Amino acid sequence: MDASPTRRRTLQLGAAGVAAGVAGCLGDDGTPDGTLDFDGISEPDDDAFPDRIEYRTDEEPFAEYRLYEADNPDIALILLHTAVFDSRVVEPLASALAEANVAHVFTPDLRGHGPDPETRGDAEVRYQLENEISDLIEHVETRFSDVEIVVGGHGTGGGVVVRFASTAAGERADGFLLLAPYLGRDDSTMRPGMGGWANFFGDRIFLLRVTTGFGLDWYLDMTTVEYEIPDDLWDGSETLAHTYRLMEAYTPPEAAPEQLIDRPTLTVVGTDDETVHPEIYEELLGSEESQLVEQIDGASHFDLTVTETAIETIETWVGETTFERRGREDWDR
Repeated sequence: MDASPTRRRTLQLGAAGVAAGVAGCLGDDGTPDGTLDFDGISEPDDDAFPDRIEYRTDEEPFAEYRLYEADNPDIALILLHTAVFDSRVVEPLASALAEANVAHVFTPDLRGHGPDPETRGDAEVRYQLENEISDLIEHVETRFSDVEIVVGGHGTGGGVVVRFASTAAGERADGFLLLAPYLGRDDSTMRPGMGGWANFFGDRIFLLRVTTGFGLDWYLDMTTVEYEIPDDLWDGSETLAHTYRLMEAYTPPEAAPEQLIDRPTLTVVGTDDETVHPEIYEELLGSEESQLVEQIDGASHFDLTVTETAIETIETWVGETTFERRGREDWDR
């Protein structure tokens, strides 16, 4: 078969044309009635937060995090926030865990988010978020060399963690904490529109998945999901529109839950979570001996991070779990 560049290009263009035709018939997913409970989220007071600290990454400008330091814990927790907001939205949980001496908590602003990102709602490459978990792990070790490192995330931040934990890179972590993790818009755990605050453009997503499958990195900066939050939460730092590149960076592959690295893993979800079907997590993320799924009665999606609802569950898991430092000494990304 002729595999010349000209023939490959012709096949690529033909596939793109077919995909565009099909995509034109799809439209967006639509936004279901209802939305999330945002009552616990208030306008942030920057004076109340730790300063942002820079850490070295492959891409410039370097990424930043906030540190909530405990007295003498056994673990450090890297805690990733969900979509739209930034590291400040997990401050209540991070502060409470540090004050209870459960963990030193590092809360990075994910690429494309925060008060002043280089390009709001976008990432440089689709693997950037998980790559920068590895960069932050290296940095954490320079700050606290005698602790085990747990990587955690809430919502779409949990999706980044699942992506990371299902690859060889996940071996650098000693455990995982998943707070109502986003496993993909078509996953069985997900409610339509993530409970009503997300509108996915299904036609664009279909087109871009086909074209990238043929090696065409066209239009990766096209918006493929938009989020809605109450007007009174707008302060200029919200990230309401996400490109395909960023959306893919927090969307785990379909098989990812079955490929998680063998590390202690706690999944926490509220029974009243608006974004997911809580009962389905057990079969996906609770089937191995190292995995534990806990449902918190009456808790909503944001209750897990903006209140102290999940503190006791996490503290108990940390206290009862043996974390083993494995995979960091000889691993080369």
